[in-house]
Amino acid sequence: MKRWTLVAAASALFAAALWHLPATAQHTTPMQPTGPALSQTAPEANIRPPQPPAAPQLITFEEYRDFRMRDIAERRARLARALTASDLSTTEKANLEARKAYYDRLATLPAAERDRLFRARFNQIDTNHDGMLDEAERTAWREKQREHYREITTEPQPASINQH
Repeated sequence: MKRWTLVAAASALFAAALWHLPATAQHTTPMQPTGPALSQTAPEANIRPPQPPAAPQLITFEEYRDFRMRDIAERRARLARALTASDLSTTEKANLEARKAYYDRLATLPAAERDRLFRARFNQIDTNHDGMLDEAERTAWREKQREHYREITTEPQPASINQH
């Protein structure tokens, strides 16, 4: 009986190994031969050329303006939803209303005035003034904005704001 149990256990382990083999094959990446072995073992049809680096994404003013308009609409909707919450403190409600008023004002500005504001901001971000925003300029602007908001949050608040 002991011999039969060992054979059954070995068969079960072997079956389990075979069962997982296709799943294992899906998760592994084929090894790419390197050096002289490459020319001897791999046919030319199977050699993939190296992928070119991704082109830097440049953003024009028109794309920036369209992004800002979508962002303003999304923020207005989010703030409107947030203002419907029943558990808002007076301070939170005032903060949300002030932010919503800012975005409402931007949305209702005449297109020419809004474009003038957007162009001024675009020119601040476009440090090399080539009319396009590249990744380095966008990264620098994000860091500048983060620093600005860190400074605002670390400044002492006036006593009248902290009172409910």
